[in-house]
Amino acid sequence: MNKHKWLVNLCVAFVKLTGLLPAWLFLKPRVHLAPGAKRKLPKSCILVSNHTSLIDFVLCLLVFPFRTLRFLIAEVLYNKSKIMALFLNLIGGIRVDRDAKTFDFVSHALEVLDKGGIVGVFPQGRLPLKGMHFPFTVSTAFIALHTQAPIVPVYTDGNYGITKRANLVIGTPIYLQEFVKEGLSESEQLAHLTKLLEETVFNLKEELK
Repeated sequence: MNKHKWLVNLCVAFVKLTGLLPAWLFLKPRVHLAPGAKRKLPKSCILVSNHTSLIDFVLCLLVFPFRTLRFLIAEVLYNKSKIMALFLNLIGGIRVDRDAKTFDFVSHALEVLDKGGIVGVFPQGRLPLKGMHFPFTVSTAFIALHTQAPIVPVYTDGNYGITKRANLVIGTPIYLQEFVKEGLSESEQLAHLTKLLEETVFNLKEELK
């Protein structure tokens, strides 16, 4: 994957340059920082956000224009067409087959992090259904426990539209290793850390008040 890093960086830069102005005019993003947070991302980190719309991905690209974000992307988008699959690969997408029993995406994500890159994750895995949000999956916690990279929590209000303005809150980096509880089984540990991560992300909503 990383031997084509230069091509991914080139394609991401092209997408940003050509789509920056129209995306900015449509989203008009306003960035908020939680106490102690910084706009600049660590060299290597896991960017974790709630999921409201496919536009969340575009918003993150706008807010962090000088970094290449390698997002975990569901197989449903890859399966739309060969052209779509090629495009997602060119911009560094990491395919996740949600209903499969393979976890290749975990090793790919760890490879990106080990090389000093940034992995973007929407742990809910799916868009809201009839206004109901899906809970976070444990895969993000699993990845975080197997790397020294911090997690940067992000919250977006999904306020997208021509007459609207999108808000995005950046939280302070956290290391899930610091919240590990003794005496828990692996599944219990992942559930505990996933719940903590979900609460951390959604608590950022308070910054919008």
